[in-house]
Amino acid sequence: MKRKTKLKHADQTLHRLVLELAPAAVTAEVYRIENYTDGLVGVNGCTELLPTFDSGLRWGDAANPQPDIARFDGGVAGGVTWDGAFYRDLNRYANSGSLFWSAYLKPGSAAGMQGGYWLNFGSGWAHLANDDPAQILSGAAPRIFFDSAAGQWQLVIEATQYVTLAVVEVWTGMKAGGTDPVGTYSRVSGLDPLPALTVVAG
Repeated sequence: MKRKTKLKHADQTLHRLVLELAPAAVTAEVYRIENYTDGLVGVNGCTELLPTFDSGLRWGDAANPQPDIARFDGGVAGGVTWDGAFYRDLNRYANSGSLFWSAYLKPGSAAGMQGGYWLNFGSGWAHLANDDPAQILSGAAPRIFFDSAAGQWQLVIEATQYVTLAVVEVWTGMKAGGTDPVGTYSRVSGLDPLPALTVVAG
């Protein structure tokens, strides 16, 4: 019984420490990359995101663009250009908790090429898996969230690979501490070598 009691106390202590690491409150519904313009992320070192002559894309009717018709400057002709913002929406993505924001959760975004679930940025594009917010983490997902296990904020930007639709890590950065996502994130991995990005509220 003593061993079980010790294990129970250890579990309670770990749970308490995780809660202490987590931010107490976050008030903003929207965060964005400071001074973001298209091409800030996803250009340098990201040539594998661009379509090639043998990529297998259907070039189709330019007057009726489809999501798999590439633009010469990257992305997909049918998508919308990402503005560098992240949104929180617990109704559409309840599993996220209050410390998760995604580019796909912009108010009014919906399925379809121009609805906000196909995003162009830099040399690539991102597609919400099956146009379903519940599947955000199944596809390429630009997002900000708090990693309670590590006690750090993470900024992740991913792209969708042409033809294979594989998820490609474009840029991932970390920020230690703080009660909200605001601050400078230092790059830890990804195709783009940009050393840091700063996040601001609103």
